[in-house]
Amino acid sequence: MKTARQEKNAVSVLVTGATGFVGQHLARYLLKKGIRPRLLVRDAQRLAEDLRMMCDVVTGDITDAATLPAAVAGVEQVFHCAANVHTWDRDDAYFRTNVLGVQNLLQALASNGCAVRMVHLSTVDVYGFPETPCDENCLPTGGDFGYGRSKWQGEQWLYAFCTRTGIVWTVLRPANIIGPGSQFISRIGDELRSGLMLLIDDGRCHAGFVYIDNLLDTMLWAMNSEVARGQCYNVRDWYDVSWKEFIYDFRLAIQGKGWVIDLPYGVADFAARVMANVWQRVMPGSEPLLHPLLVRLFGRTCGHSVRKLRRDGGLYDAIGYAEALHRSVRWYNETIRPR
Repeated sequence: MKTARQEKNAVSVLVTGATGFVGQHLARYLLKKGIRPRLLVRDAQRLAEDLRMMCDVVTGDITDAATLPAAVAGVEQVFHCAANVHTWDRDDAYFRTNVLGVQNLLQALASNGCAVRMVHLSTVDVYGFPETPCDENCLPTGGDFGYGRSKWQGEQWLYAFCTRTGIVWTVLRPANIIGPGSQFISRIGDELRSGLMLLIDDGRCHAGFVYIDNLLDTMLWAMNSEVARGQCYNVRDWYDVSWKEFIYDFRLAIQGKGWVIDLPYGVADFAARVMANVWQRVMPGSEPLLHPLLVRLFGRTCGHSVRKLRRDGGLYDAIGYAEALHRSVRWYNETIRPR
């Protein structure tokens, strides 16, 4: 029989984006901690069966404000993971989810009548892929691409709205998230297995990885830490690894037969711009093999500073690089590769 406290926990924690990579991992993580979360999903059938059975599932969409009152009723803590994270999409599609979606969710929470604390998952892309690492004192620009710009706009709206309404917030800006289910692992693995993988400037740039379990530990810390109230943090694992090191380690681990080519940044950027222009005119609904965002990703640093997170006690790097790679490769070989 559940205690009164357990019953309260079952309805007091909301996870948005629960069918996504981070959201699914977070739901299982909370269950292991004895917390039965409420999951906001657009399509419950896309949710794994164990989560449908063990969690409180509400069908809704952050882009549709009318669907949110039921999802936020009685909620005290919100992990906002829902986002448009596509590497190739229209600006209006990014804006609808990453800006208007944040507005709709916060307005619903403000009308809920409960004291609310929120952990908002943003991205280091808000810095716009600079050549040198940024800390949280750097002024984000959102960069040249719809995803980073929209996430920065969403952050700005959150800061202003929460200040007016008293919603307690913490913003986390993860770098490149790896682990079972990661798009980096599946996409790069496919190219290394039998395709063509690109390195920029000998792959010397910092890859800026954070393993999913380490991110989840940081998210729970951010929700419960007093020092994290009203703070923004970059999040990545403490180790340093370059794209070249990761690509060749990954290729060896999966015994990949794909080609790895190295291009100077300028050449790759020019080729990506040409290809992107052609695709936008001819095949606007499909993603080019190479486009400027990918060149920035591999040719500019993702190793942004996490000194603030470490100082405040929120840096959880229990899973180091070797183990993170091992677990990611095992998932890829067992889940993706057989297909």
